[in-house]
Amino acid sequence: MMLRIAIATGLLGLAFTGQIHAASTNPMIDAGKPLAPQIDRIQTELADNKTYSELKQADRAQVVDALSRIRGKLGDDGVLPSLDPAAQAEVASDQTLVNTILAKAKADSRLICRRETAIGSNRAQTVCMTVAERAAMREQTMDVMRKTGISQPENRP
Repeated sequence: MMLRIAIATGLLGLAFTGQIHAASTNPMIDAGKPLAPQIDRIQTELADNKTYSELKQADRAQVVDALSRIRGKLGDDGVLPSLDPAAQAEVASDQTLVNTILAKAKADSRLICRRETAIGSNRAQTVCMTVAERAAMREQTMDVMRKTGISQPENRP
């Protein structure tokens, strides 16, 4: 009896984990749903400068251009199946571009907290930064090390 309960609990846990993973990998633009509301939502999120704050200007421009191309191809009816196959392929290509860029921006916006001890202190503090902020800090530190010559083997003590 206990074995059955343990197995059932484990299966429910796996099912729940699968639902969480599926929800986290949903595309930003889903071709199976009406595209116009999705485009409006993405443009609103881009305009608020919070949702995709880690997005670089070049990537932001690519997304805006792709969304305008998709909207231009769809026209007034906004239905993908009404387009000719070449136009559908172009829209699908733009959808892939938008989904890829926005998924990367979403991953870069993830907040990661770590317990770090400051130099000269024994007290650890919680430091929270996004993935992009940590990458920028790492790059800035590497630049300083390159400029001062610390990272070059011949300058090490």
